[in-house]
Amino acid sequence: MNNKKITIQDIADRIGVTKSTVSKALSGSTDVGEQTKEKIMLCAAEMGYQISPSKIKKNKNIVVFIYGIHYSSMDQFGYEIILGLQSAAADDNVGVVIFTINDEQLSNGTYYRLLTEKDYAGIFFLGFRPHVDFLKKTKNSGIPMIIFDNYIDSPLTVRIGCDNREGIGRAVKHLYDKGHRKIGFLGGEADSIVTAERKSAFIDALNEYSLEPPENAVQCGYFSGKGNKEKIITIAKSGVTAIVCASDNLACNVIQELTKNGYSIPDDISITGYDDLPSAKYSTPPITTVRQNRIRIGNAAYRIMAAFKAGISLYNVSLKTELVERESVKDISCNL
Repeated sequence: MNNKKITIQDIADRIGVTKSTVSKALSGSTDVGEQTKEKIMLCAAEMGYQISPSKIKKNKNIVVFIYGIHYSSMDQFGYEIILGLQSAAADDNVGVVIFTINDEQLSNGTYYRLLTEKDYAGIFFLGFRPHVDFLKKTKNSGIPMIIFDNYIDSPLTVRIGCDNREGIGRAVKHLYDKGHRKIGFLGGEADSIVTAERKSAFIDALNEYSLEPPENAVQCGYFSGKGNKEKIITIAKSGVTAIVCASDNLACNVIQELTKNGYSIPDDISITGYDDLPSAKYSTPPITTVRQNRIRIGNAAYRIMAAFKAGISLYNVSLKTELVERESVKDISCNL
């Protein structure tokens, strides 16, 4: 990756707008149209621009607790979410404080000690859900807590994410329209809510077309990709013509393992991913995937917090997904 520091002028030159327009969009100014602002934010994310906390006049802070999700570079899942959150917070001159949680803090909930201020605007959880002890310690604070792709039963919490049922349904429909009838699934950890929801959505989507996955064609592995080889080969040997993966990282992992074992993608087996990370676009072959607009997720998470503080009670907010067609799916409809 190019280590050159990306400037506002670089973004302006790429899009063809003025430097001041980019500056206003990134600082949360309200006199830039939403479509232009989102275009600038997406370009900034693609180029690897990072909003400097020192440039934001802070009235108060929001806190983001992160576990198991990387966010420091543009090719990582959390990068655009944080960028979207920072942009929305900038509208209110609110600062964003990020804490990365370790295994010990995760298991005992002691990260509440990191809350050194009393008047936080909101608390956000990315990659995990708050510990029961954390909820006990903060239950009288009245601070809204926004949880990305996770649930917990608390009057202070709201879940936000994309609609997994819709997203997986889009992937299965695309494969069905391309003639695939024997379709497998690879998820991440079996106890992950994301895996459970996307796996359930996969089975339901197959049922809509009166299909059943071949025996052993539905497997749960690890989102990290480590230890998935046996599960991937098991799915491939089940006779599938396509595999729906619960993330782009898994899809890249599948392509690598199958290629090592003599399979041609997509001639032998088609692959779909989920997220639309840069790795999907630059994979060989480029991966057809379900796009989550992570900048919008970050923006929406902040807006949900503001709505919650205004007395609007929410439980779950789901954003729509988009199918991005690339070269990892083969059309075999002529074989039907």
